[in-house]
Formats: sequence, C-alpha cells, structure tokens
Amino acid sequence: MVELKKTEEELTKEMMGKISLSKDKAKLEKHVVNLSKCVVDLSEKSNIDLGSTRAKVVLVIDYSGSMYKLYSNGTVQNTMNRLVPLGLSFDDNGSIDVYLFQSDYRKLKDLNLDNYENYVETVVNTAGYSMGGTNYAPVLRAIIEGNSYKEGGFLGFGAKSVKTEALVDKGDPTFILFITDGANADRIQTDTIIKKCSEMNVFIQFIGIGKDKFDYLMKLDNIPGRKRDNTGFSKMKDLDKASDQELYTTVLEQFSRWLNGMQ
Repeated sequence: MVELKKTEEELTKEMMGKISLSKDKAKLEKHVVNLSKCVVDLSEKSNIDLGSTRAKVVLVIDYSGSMYKLYSNGTVQNTMNRLVPLGLSFDDNGSIDVYLFQSDYRKLKDLNLDNYENYVETVVNTAGYSMGGTNYAPVLRAIIEGNSYKEGGFLGFGAKSVKTEALVDKGDPTFILFITDGANADRIQTDTIIKKCSEMNVFIQFIGIGKDKFDYLMKLDNIPGRKRDNTGFSKMKDLDKASDQELYTTVLEQFSRWLNGMQ
C-alpha cells in the first residue's frame, strides 16, 4: 500500500490556498473537495500517490458542428469550471493548456483562475475559429511534437501560418484530456501519432460524449506497435448529469494506472 503524503483535508487546503478571491473559493470549493476525495481513493487503488504528482494538464475539446449545442447551452463551460481544480492540483502554474479542434486546431489562452468563469464567451467565442469536421491527428501532433495551422486571409489568400510548440518533454508528464462527440476521419494518421508517442512522457485520456458508438476509440487498446499503452477511453453520455465523482474518476483512473506502469 502506497504511503500518501497528503490527506483529503490537506489536499483540499493546499488547492484552496491557491485561490485568492472569495467568489472563486465559493464557486470551486465543492469541486476541490470532491477532487481531493477522488485523488485519495484512486491513489489507494492504483498504489501511486496522485496527490504528490505533477503533470502538465492539457484540455482538448471538439469544435465540430455537432458540438454547437454543448457550447451554446453551457455544458462546455460547466465542464471547464469542474476541471479547473485539476490545474490547481497537478500543474505547477495552476493553469490548463486549451486546444480546440475540428479538421485542424487552434491553441487558445490557458484556462486559469483569471478567466475560467466566462471562458467560452470571452475566449472561445472570440477566437475567430469556425466549427468544422473531426480530425484528431493535427491537434495531437501539435501537443506532442509541434505543428502549425493557417489563420486569417480570405478564400485561402493572405492567411498566415501559426506555429505551436510541443508541450511534451522529459520533465513532468503531459496529461491530455481529449473530449469529443464523434468519430474521426483520420484514423490512420491518428494511429501513427499515438504509436509514436507511446515512447514519450504523455498520456491521452479520450472522453466520448453523446450517442456516437465511438468504434475507433473503443478499439484503441488493441492498436499494435506501441511500446506502452498510452491511451484511455471512457464514454459519458451526458457531461452535465455526471457527478464530480464520476467525472474525476473517469478523467484520472486510467492516468493513475499509467503513472504506475500498470497500463
């Protein structure tokens, strides 16, 4: 049995200590308490001290046309509010890197205590990014090895190339939360990047939402040619109806096993 360095109460106190404004304390405390409980429970099950783990937390969210309702009805914003404590717990700077994707991708401002309350309205909706198709590989490549996309211009003319640097390195592990509501059109390319990063310090937790069967994501565990199983998949039909316990367990359970070399 792993010896935990921090109890639920100590984890909660540590995270709450990073929050300065009373309105944020009131809004986030319940989620912080629930995350602390989940971290301790999973630590005991996986024999890895999650409460002392440091990781770069990355949130990747589908921006295909079928996601429109989830952005407009507040589901994405509510989910972001509940994920903020993950940054406070795992990331040294208390923030979460955010990427949107459709056929290509965009790197947005980090999600943090300064902007989380209205992130969809003030950051996503003002990014000048249009909803489109569903490709997983471009955004994964950007995070894992660096990539670029075209921005601006008119009818393909005058667009500028925007380069994003890789986040994955030999320091703290990179923990990617990848939320999507549909199947991707680039399975071969996605297989390639997942195989390549199986030798790297990165874990990808795919979360399928909605009614799609997610045939591709269901088969991830059977992809051959990987040095290590570096992905997890969970299906959550309705993010808004999921309790904190369900959401945090879904997000962290397979990550904790990967950290301990069990996956």
